[in-house]
Amino acid sequence: MARSAAWVIGLEIAALGLAYLGFGWPVLLVGIPVLFATALVLLAVTLSERPRRRLAEARAARYEVPAVPGGLMSGFFEVPAPREAGAWTELDTRDGDRTRA
Repeated sequence: MARSAAWVIGLEIAALGLAYLGFGWPVLLVGIPVLFATALVLLAVTLSERPRRRLAEARAARYEVPAVPGGLMSGFFEVPAPREAGAWTELDTRDGDRTRA
């Protein structure tokens, strides 16, 4: 946030200096109040950002869900373990009879 604010103020000062070189002192009648207004807006945004960040952190801590081991897609691409010899399965049917695998 501070870097963005510094860029905004710096570019505004550069634009004000360029306008002063091009048009003279009347530019300062508008430019200086605009520069102060921008600084006040950035100050207000910075001050209002701190309580908002604390509130967001408090909400995140309140509704924190414990992590699932392995993540969202864990087990999705795993190859199933081979069946044990002698296990009964539904696929091992012959003419309606179950047989041993």
